[in-house]
Amino acid sequence: MAVHWLIDLIRQIVLVMKKPQVRRMRIGELWQHHLLMVSFIVLVISGFALRFNESWITRLFFGWPRGFELRGIIHRVAALVLIFVTVWHLIYLFTRRGRTFLKDMMPKFYDFRDFLQRILFNLGLSKTTPRFKRFSYIEKAEYWALIWGTIVMIITGILLWFDNFVIQFLPKGFLDVALVVHYYEAILASLAIAVWHLYSTVFNPPVYPMNPSWLSGKMPRDMYEHEHPAESIDEQSE
Repeated sequence: MAVHWLIDLIRQIVLVMKKPQVRRMRIGELWQHHLLMVSFIVLVISGFALRFNESWITRLFFGWPRGFELRGIIHRVAALVLIFVTVWHLIYLFTRRGRTFLKDMMPKFYDFRDFLQRILFNLGLSKTTPRFKRFSYIEKAEYWALIWGTIVMIITGILLWFDNFVIQFLPKGFLDVALVVHYYEAILASLAIAVWHLYSTVFNPPVYPMNPSWLSGKMPRDMYEHEHPAESIDEQSE
């Protein structure tokens, strides 16, 4: 049954990608997303393995001789990849396209209005739904949560990585707090992806079986027009 529906899912994704497309991300932006996605997944698995070392998924990945030692190496390498893509994105924000991206991603007053209107629409108290521009309040909330979470995780992660050095200048209680913050921010980030991001890009009915822009940088024209009706299609389309 699983194989049957997997084949069906792949076929549906292929059909979606064969529709007339609108470019949503360029190659550099696509690679930033790929590196972020891979490093995040690896960090989640290898990080929670330390906290839940008796779980089945920890035994699956690291339950073999010296596996736990390798876990630490993998976690640190993934952290370096995350830091690299963060620096890359920061440099990108100083480019012409990056400045436009940042401007469009900034929260505006109408985002709060759109949020309220969307809630009323979903509750059946309004007949109209917001007409989103290039980025909706959903995407903006996710982006700025990612920025905040990444900063917190990098700072606390570096403190914990070089704890023997840090302990010479700061009390041990500082590292204990950093460990707690690192752990709970990891939970928050995981839930944000599982609950917020996956719904908007996969399980949301108008988008299902997925928004394929993470694969090709493009999304179907009809999906784009439905998700961002107030934004004109001014990028390359096919």
